[in-house]
Amino acid sequence: MSQTQSNGYRAVFRNGSFRNFWVGISISILGDGISRVALTWYVYQTTGAPEALALLNLLYTGPVVVGGLLAGWLLDRFGARRVLVWDSVLRGVVMLAIPLLNAFGLLSLWHIYVAATVHGFLLMVPLAGGPTLVPRLVSSEQLPTANALELLSFTLGGIAGPPLAGWLIGQIGGPNAICLDSLSFFVFALLLAGVHPAPLAAPNQPGGARYGLADAFRLLRGNAVLLTTTLMFMAVNLGSGILGVLLPVYASRDLGGGPELYGLLLGAMAVGEMASSALVGARAFPLPLGLLICLAQMLTGGAIALLLAAINPWWTWFCLLLIGACSAPLTIWAQTLRMRIIPAELRGRTFALLRMLMQGGGPLGAVIAGVALPALGIPVLMAVSALTVAVPGFLGTRVARMRHAASD
Repeated sequence: MSQTQSNGYRAVFRNGSFRNFWVGISISILGDGISRVALTWYVYQTTGAPEALALLNLLYTGPVVVGGLLAGWLLDRFGARRVLVWDSVLRGVVMLAIPLLNAFGLLSLWHIYVAATVHGFLLMVPLAGGPTLVPRLVSSEQLPTANALELLSFTLGGIAGPPLAGWLIGQIGGPNAICLDSLSFFVFALLLAGVHPAPLAAPNQPGGARYGLADAFRLLRGNAVLLTTTLMFMAVNLGSGILGVLLPVYASRDLGGGPELYGLLLGAMAVGEMASSALVGARAFPLPLGLLICLAQMLTGGAIALLLAAINPWWTWFCLLLIGACSAPLTIWAQTLRMRIIPAELRGRTFALLRMLMQGGGPLGAVIAGVALPALGIPVLMAVSALTVAVPGFLGTRVARMRHAASD
């Protein structure tokens, strides 16, 4: 692999199918960023209770444990592009119900929780659908660049979404801001019509090899790199779940800010993610990808620990910028390794399984934070979050196959 991959960016963008996918998912993620902040602030403003925030975070991601099993089967059985279209249309309708209920004075807190539950149940469709579809849109050599661009779509949405949400909440209220998220889903569905993945043999049809969830479990159990990265990323999401509950409370109580400050803090993390994603997509590094993943996770934990020294919004903003910069390469490098390990005909189920396991750490962290925050306070839980992320990164360096894992 060459040291620079800038030509790879141009080549990938000349691919019309990938370009449509990337633009569509970027718009959809922007909408998600707006709705997540708007709903979080609405629940906190309505209840003033960390427990209510913990429940919202749990519902946003917890149902993935059930929905993830279905998502993997759907992706392999019907194809990632088609399932992504179904998902976008359904979630667009669900999100549109919130501003409509609000317009008629019928919106209640339980409606927010229902929408969050639907989102959580279907969360695995885009999370597993993207890595299932992308290898059929670009060549193997272009995977690191394509993965960097996919993560950039998340970070661009994270940069623009939270600050835009904070402004919209102040102008039209949280429920009405959800209109943009609903629209983004419909736009993504339309753009997917222009995506044409390379043909793939249908191994689950009569006469071909049949694969099931048990095969995905066997692959995970038997591959040290897949197993180690999955356990490490479960820890990352556990720590992130804790931090996700702490941030709105910290922005309000300790920093004296409102939704605008909360949105800007989340945007800082996304700025860091975007910068490091662009760098990782443009350059190859001399160390094995497995070792790079471990080092980046350790640095992410260290960046979270720096929040303990936060004395003003600017320091907090810098720390979150650093957290984003250290954490973003984790997904790019690990995704490239996984795409080359997992057989094409098993990608839907395996990516759904892996991401279901990894995403399970988020709601667990949110529950821990919601329950423990009143008793332990923000500094103790920030320290717990930092250690939860950093220690597994160090332990990953002790696994020989992980330490030497490369993308080729």
